[in-house]
Amino acid sequence: MSRGGVFCVEGQWHRNLDEEGSVLPTLELLERLRRIRYIHKDVATADELRYFLGRWALRQYADYHVGFFAMHGEPGRLWLTDQHSVDLMDLAAPLAGRCDGRRLYFASCSVMRFSDAELQDFLRTTGAAMVCGYTRNVDWVESAAFETVLLDVMVNSSRHDGAEQRLGSTRWAALAASLGFRVMYLNGKTWRPRLPVSAHTGS
Repeated sequence: MSRGGVFCVEGQWHRNLDEEGSVLPTLELLERLRRIRYIHKDVATADELRYFLGRWALRQYADYHVGFFAMHGEPGRLWLTDQHSVDLMDLAAPLAGRCDGRRLYFASCSVMRFSDAELQDFLRTTGAAMVCGYTRNVDWVESAAFETVLLDVMVNSSRHDGAEQRLGSTRWAALAASLGFRVMYLNGKTWRPRLPVSAHTGS
């Protein structure tokens, strides 16, 4: 079993109580493959989100070094429900100075379509090593396939830029680029995948 783990907070995707949709199957698959361990919590309000983030930041959960935020989004903002949202700096407050070396993934449409300066402010406040996510609206199935690989490498790579190395490869770059995937590092570097030459030429 992998020594590392994922801490996931998931918003409420649907207005109707009888609708189903969750990232749990992805987490369960990776756990069954012995690639990760995980903790999963549902959140519907900003207070719930702050509570669970505060708990995650405790030293006893240091091995769960990947934070996975699964919820609707827009540039710089996460939607917990159709009525409750938080912006990234609201999210940074309960994590201020408590995310040293942690890696954060926003599985939310368009959240990373945000200025470099504001993302750097978020990273400096939290101390996280990196943050990644999407600059576009994404398809559920495509993003689920993508994040299966992304979470594996974020948990198991010894390098903070492990996702960049894996997802910039010929096999994954086209999908990563089509999703508008973006990474920002604490040192100020930003990365986006480049489409393979064949994708540009149509060959």
